[in-house]
Amino acid sequence: MATRSNSSSRQAPQRKKPANSNSNRTTTRKTTTRKQPEPVNVSYFDAFRKSKFFWPLATILIIVVGVLLDILFAWNNYDRFFLILGIELILVAIAWIVMLLLSLGSEVMSED
Repeated sequence: MATRSNSSSRQAPQRKKPANSNSNRTTTRKTTTRKQPEPVNVSYFDAFRKSKFFWPLATILIIVVGVLLDILFAWNNYDRFFLILGIELILVAIAWIVMLLLSLGSEVMSED
C-alpha cells in the first residue's frame, strides 16, 4: 500500500471569479466630461440687498442717522432739534407724495 503525504500533495483551493466580474471588461463607450458650472461672484452685500430684510433695515438706519444728525446740529437746543426734525419730515412727506404720483402715472401709461 502506498502512503501519501497529505502535506505535499494538498494544494490550496483556488477561488472562483464571479460570473459578472467587471475587472476584465474594457469600455468601448466614450466618456464625456461634465462641464463644471462657473462660480458666480456675488458679494454679501448684493445677496443681502436682494433679501427681504434689506428695505426695513435700510429704512431704520436712515431714520436713525437722520435723528442723530439732527441731535448733532441742534447742540442740545430742543427748539432747534424739533424745528430741524419737522423740516425733515415735511421734505420726506413731499418726496414720498411726488414719488407716489410718479409711480401711479407710470402705471396708467403702461396700461394703455
